[in-house]
Amino acid sequence: MIFVTYRTYQDKYFEARALAQSGVLKVRWTDWLAASPVPLSDQVNLTDKVEGMLLGLAVGDSLGNSSESLMPDERRNRYGYIENYLPNRHANGQCIGLPSDDTQMAFWTLEQLIANGCLEPQYLGLAFSRRRIFGIGKSVRKFLSKFKAGTSWRHSGAPSAGNGALMRIAPVLIPYLKEPSCNLWSDTLLAAHLTHDDALSNVSCVAFVDLLWKLLGMSTAPEPAWWITTFIETCECIESDQDYQPRAGHPIGFSGTLSQLLKQYVLPAIEQKRPVLEACSEWHSGAYLLETVPSALYILARHGSDPRAAILSAVNDTKDNDTIAAIVGAAVGALHGLAALPDAWIAQLSGRTEASDDGRVFELLARAGAEFKYGVSAEVQSRVPNDALKQPLIQSRDLEEDALSQGQSITVHSPTLWVKVFGMLNQSWAAIDNLPAGGVRIWFMDDHGRVFDKLDYQLRREARDALRRNGWGVADKDFIEIAGFSNSNHSWDEGGPRHYSSGQYWIY
Repeated sequence: MIFVTYRTYQDKYFEARALAQSGVLKVRWTDWLAASPVPLSDQVNLTDKVEGMLLGLAVGDSLGNSSESLMPDERRNRYGYIENYLPNRHANGQCIGLPSDDTQMAFWTLEQLIANGCLEPQYLGLAFSRRRIFGIGKSVRKFLSKFKAGTSWRHSGAPSAGNGALMRIAPVLIPYLKEPSCNLWSDTLLAAHLTHDDALSNVSCVAFVDLLWKLLGMSTAPEPAWWITTFIETCECIESDQDYQPRAGHPIGFSGTLSQLLKQYVLPAIEQKRPVLEACSEWHSGAYLLETVPSALYILARHGSDPRAAILSAVNDTKDNDTIAAIVGAAVGALHGLAALPDAWIAQLSGRTEASDDGRVFELLARAGAEFKYGVSAEVQSRVPNDALKQPLIQSRDLEEDALSQGQSITVHSPTLWVKVFGMLNQSWAAIDNLPAGGVRIWFMDDHGRVFDKLDYQLRREARDALRRNGWGVADKDFIEIAGFSNSNHSWDEGGPRHYSSGQYWIY
């Protein structure tokens, strides 16, 4: 499929560097970001580890989201010590794993990677904007408002140091498993910056992806302090000197960078072997990254050798437990693999990314394993819905079909054409016509006047806004002359792919 990158530079490294140097992308750009990660050994079972990473994320989210945002003591009083999925009102009280925004946005990121072969910020934004997000946070809501209004992906992110980018960042490393490149760090920064315009968010995401990459290459659990010192080393390479303050004075009197907080509070807590609940109460364990990151790293330092214990500690001992458990789950999954996660958690995981698409996460994992050539396990393959892999990756919006045969004439009255450029000498055209019964129709056609799609709107203003929102502009009337228009049965070419305007990537 031909698609527009919406980037200034073809190479993501130069795109991210230019944005950072202009001050748009908040990160201290150093030579560290020009170095590729160390290649992973051929001896690593990437199938098991990558599936473990992403299913660990989904499991952690699902175990936690039924009791999210409760203080640990209140949660314990209400539910006892949580060890399995709680009865869920969205599943008629069944004890199954259902997703919230952590799982949804992580697997929609994976979906975009598969669809385009690499990370593209504009298309990732489109992936986030097409469907309902469960438990959506304020920052992502602000991003969607700006992005849907037509703001460039470069400037749509909310100024927020919340954990909404960190929770979904894990899949960005998948395209680089076989071919490591410094573009991994650029992709991480662009993906994070898309929704969260903040230095702490960007640095946290890069440091976590670096941590995950190293965990994928390990065969045994590292020493407790390794989790913290490794994260600190990456932060110190790229974090700015901007000081962040804790919320509600926890830790008391602190002002500084993330690496300074980890050095001053988390490393000493590890040396003292403080219980997770006690240690996390010092810096709190909410959605603010000065709370989320130290809490997740501390749990990994205490329980990283035991995936079940680590995830359950995150679920039971923190406030923003679904996101912290998703982050912890991704890390222990990357280290230990899918085989180390409790069978019952995987068996009872619905695999949804929406309200009723059971098994979708397993389908996406199977597609990714094939697309990026690291393989698919029998466990994942067995959970893929029947014939799902034979269907298009992204279902186009159902559109009313005209009773027209191929090549039959179509009358387009509009004197104004809109254009969308897809690459060198590749473009599509659009025109807005009034409908006899009221409302307007956007016709989409190629250079030869073959109409390959249509979308209907109640108001002309809505249609114009939708075209602008999706990257179309009013064309130079002298640039093209189309003698007549004909139906092409909603296909660019015989057997060809759906086009951008067909709804596959359309923002409504």
